[in-house]
Amino acid sequence: MDATRQAQELLPEPTMVDSDSALAECCATCAKAGRIAFDTEFIRTDTFYPKLGLIQICDGDSVWLVDPLAIADFAPLVDLLVNEQVVKVFHSCSEDLEVLQSAFGVLPTPLFDTQIAAAFAGEGFSRGYGRLVEQVLGIALDKHETRSDWLQRPLTPSQCLYAAEDVIYLVRVYDHLLAELSPERLAWIREDMADLLDSAATPADPDSYYLRIKGAWKLPPADQLLLQKLAAWREQLAREQNKPRSRIVPDNVLIEVARLHPTSRNQLSRLDGFHPQSARQYGELLLEQLDQCLAEGGDGSGLELVAPPLEREARLVLAEYRSLIDSKAQELGIAPELLARKKDLETLVRSRLDGKPVLTGALAQSWRRQVIGEELLAHGT
Repeated sequence: MDATRQAQELLPEPTMVDSDSALAECCATCAKAGRIAFDTEFIRTDTFYPKLGLIQICDGDSVWLVDPLAIADFAPLVDLLVNEQVVKVFHSCSEDLEVLQSAFGVLPTPLFDTQIAAAFAGEGFSRGYGRLVEQVLGIALDKHETRSDWLQRPLTPSQCLYAAEDVIYLVRVYDHLLAELSPERLAWIREDMADLLDSAATPADPDSYYLRIKGAWKLPPADQLLLQKLAAWREQLAREQNKPRSRIVPDNVLIEVARLHPTSRNQLSRLDGFHPQSARQYGELLLEQLDQCLAEGGDGSGLELVAPPLEREARLVLAEYRSLIDSKAQELGIAPELLARKKDLETLVRSRLDGKPVLTGALAQSWRRQVIGEELLAHGT
């Protein structure tokens, strides 16, 4: 019998938690464990905030599938999530953190992300859960329910199996990584987990969303200022109405509005990508907002401008930095992507070419500054 089939046959039968009393019993059992695996399933096709469909929990022996649609009192779960004596293990946790913060107003602490830890253990960067399970445990998972409807009831046996596999093997991967990682690497991971939680606990600033819009760097400063204000308006509206940003005004349409300054619904309707229904529903509001922004004026001076792509000289400097990072990563036996993020490296490149090299973001903090940041800062000076 191959390892995959044998593992599936040994998989514990998941327990469906669909009452307040069952949730309290589940959480009481998990509170006695040193670590528990968590995962969430959600839908986010027509809303700004994710709709939680299922929570999977495993203590290493038992698996619980918590039905949030059937629960009224989540206090035991909230207590478990913030229980400092129990490590909460996730894989690629950023979306899970957003879901839990949105649903319950708390974040899981202490936190351990096996995707990040695997990169520190030399298992590869940004490993998917299925690939990591196969790599570490020799078990191939069938990810057939990846795009499943987790709000339907009852859940199918196939959905339940998929959901259970997402946490039962996660505990074993965690135990494997814990044994592989040195105390120093575990300390680095704890620092990164703290940064993740800090970031997840801080709501994104609506005034900064324009910096994420592709192609915005092509606009002159005055139009980037318009884009900033329009994007902030849309962000607030999306949150208030719980709708995806693109269902209100797509990014590319915001750029065209900031560039062309349309004055009528007819002009708006000609913009590529503005769905007729959205144009009917939000067109007048968008034009009113544009008029208000234009009346406020401003030439964009003092605004953080969207950075353009690096030019040739900057790309050569970036290549030098990446060479240093690759050498250090090879020396440490970790993924080079762990040492520096693209945004922080590009900021360093631009600041060096301006004659005042500076470290920002993760490169300027804690272990990364000591391991590679100071070396990058000194390079070429």
